[in-house]
Amino acid sequence: MLPPRLRYVLAKRGPAVALAFAVLAAAAFGAAAWTATHPPTVDVTDRENVQTAALGVTGRATVTGNGSLHDPGTALDDPVVYPRTAPVLHLTVRTTSANASFERVAQNASLVYTATRSGETFWTRTVPLGAGNATDTTTASTPVSIDTERVRDRLATYRREAGDTGTVDVAVRVTSTYRVAGYAGTLSTSGPLSFGEDWYDVETEGATREHDRAVARTVTVPSTRLVPPWALGGAGVACALAALLVFYWYRAWRTSAPRLAETVHRHRYDEWISTGRVPATSDLPLVETATLEDLVDIAIDAGLRVIHDPDRGRYVVVTPGARYRYDERDESHERDGTE
Repeated sequence: MLPPRLRYVLAKRGPAVALAFAVLAAAAFGAAAWTATHPPTVDVTDRENVQTAALGVTGRATVTGNGSLHDPGTALDDPVVYPRTAPVLHLTVRTTSANASFERVAQNASLVYTATRSGETFWTRTVPLGAGNATDTTTASTPVSIDTERVRDRLATYRREAGDTGTVDVAVRVTSTYRVAGYAGTLSTSGPLSFGEDWYDVETEGATREHDRAVARTVTVPSTRLVPPWALGGAGVACALAALLVFYWYRAWRTSAPRLAETVHRHRYDEWISTGRVPATSDLPLVETATLEDLVDIAIDAGLRVIHDPDRGRYVVVTPGARYRYDERDESHERDGTE
């Protein structure tokens, strides 16, 4: 059973309420359809045809002179330092591909003498050590040799000639130019060649380069919406059912609005109403009120109670000067159009 106030509102505004629910249902169904057909997406970038090329240098020297640390004939591979008793340094320049084969590779190594002052280079001399080429391979190697004693003497000569003008140093520089899987690239690295009284050392670091082709695509991601499509669809169904129920109740079970207003007032002012029997006749003047609310207002103003006679369907307030009465409405007549 619906509360009296709700029945009163539906009796007066039933079609409007049903229409409002119908509009909400249509909006919910539309929103559900839109969200279902337009899922959230994100643009991502894939890497295709990834190719990696690396350049490295390894060294080896064989001891030829007498020394307390190494016996003659000892081969040293990439030690921390090389003894002066192993004067010839053999370097191997190597370019490798982690994926496809190189279409072609060109490698070269050189000694670079530079003179600097206050961080600025004012003289440079390049001495080629060797070069090599290769095709259709994943690894290209180019061996070169350095006579370190000759380099030591030449460096000393350049330093004497430079005097206090600046500082003269020497470095090993290697470069690789290649083409792989449609990419063309160049790798280069260098390291200083240092000399001590009884040792020398070359510090070269490797170099790596990666190639790829970026391909953008759009992917659907899990929904982050606060209200998913199924919830919107469920809300639409609920609103549609509510619209149908309101419209059906309005057509089949609706009580007249004045009758429902009377019921609402009866519940609202129940504390001012008492049940009893009212005499049919009285010498006091009779005043009929339009609504039960009006009759209750009179009772409140007079400080009296309203007497409800359920057998006669009548509400009465008796004052010293008059009787005030309100008769319940005949619902059958009101539904026939005689309200």
